[in-house]
Amino acid sequence: MTVPAIQALAIGVPDARYTQAEIAEYFINIASRRQVTRRARAMRTIFERAGVSWRHFVTGDQFFLEERSTAARNELYMREAVPLGEATIRRGLDAAGLAPTDIDDLIIVSCTGFSTPGLDLQLAARLGMRPDLRRSCILSMGCYGAFPGLLRAQQSVSSAPDQERRALVLALELCSVHMQFDDSTENVVTSALFGDGAAMAVIGSQPGTINYPRLVRSATRCDYTTFEHMTFTISDTGFRMYLSSYVPELLGAQIGSFVDDLLAGAGLTRSDVTHWGIHPGGVPIIDHVQRSLDLTDAQVAVSHHILNEFGNMPSATILFVLDYIQRCNKPQPHDYGVLMAFGPGLTMEGLLVQW
Repeated sequence: MTVPAIQALAIGVPDARYTQAEIAEYFINIASRRQVTRRARAMRTIFERAGVSWRHFVTGDQFFLEERSTAARNELYMREAVPLGEATIRRGLDAAGLAPTDIDDLIIVSCTGFSTPGLDLQLAARLGMRPDLRRSCILSMGCYGAFPGLLRAQQSVSSAPDQERRALVLALELCSVHMQFDDSTENVVTSALFGDGAAMAVIGSQPGTINYPRLVRSATRCDYTTFEHMTFTISDTGFRMYLSSYVPELLGAQIGSFVDDLLAGAGLTRSDVTHWGIHPGGVPIIDHVQRSLDLTDAQVAVSHHILNEFGNMPSATILFVLDYIQRCNKPQPHDYGVLMAFGPGLTMEGLLVQW
């Protein structure tokens, strides 16, 4: 049976790039305007220790000078998401020698905004995709959202084994539009982590012209007793993100058996894996997963690099990690890789790939 393969891969970010120090001072300034706080030093320390040096934002320095409603924030999301998504898709298609009309399925993944007609329809129209294009939207799944998107793409191309089908997954998140400015520790932590970005992947039933990996096996596991530890709720002033300090420990306790089960299904063990792609949800998460899986610093370096350069861009982040592995680690034919991400639930998603 043919194993679906990635045929195109690309990332995209907004033009505006800020240092973590610039974002910290902006955040502290706005927070101080809206409430009396003596926590400036503590807030600055949280930003400094987040493992992030740069982030891309669609919100300029004037956007939050006044409080913004959820409607205003979502309007900015849609205004910026469409051109960013289009540019990212075109970049990936052009590099792979594909046209928008070559795509049979379009799958949009996001948790930071929505509209009807949504990104799926607006992007299909702007790109000139076929009118018989099948579309799906995967919303509100958080940092692991790209994985069900890739699974949906894999199922699509496998549904017609006698013909070549291609499914395009776009994961796009604009977290900056939902920045909150209260000085609670949990809010400062999330404000120090999340950034804006988009990534696309085309999945086909045959390998493309570039040595991208095949999608060998996927797995998911959810702990239904931990809902309160990672949340993303709608308020009158945007979406509020909450990340409990216990999340790294919860992941560390479960990730070993999860990964071993994923690999065992393909007759593999951890020693067979050359490339490790861990979703960089924060430095403590990377560290706990590294210790639990007994990985070296070199094996988790890509995750720290993406966190440092871009921050956490929920669903798009794991494709940034894969893109970096592809471009900089130079996988060799037959190398195995494991990609993993974590999100509300508490949910773990894993994907075994092979070049």
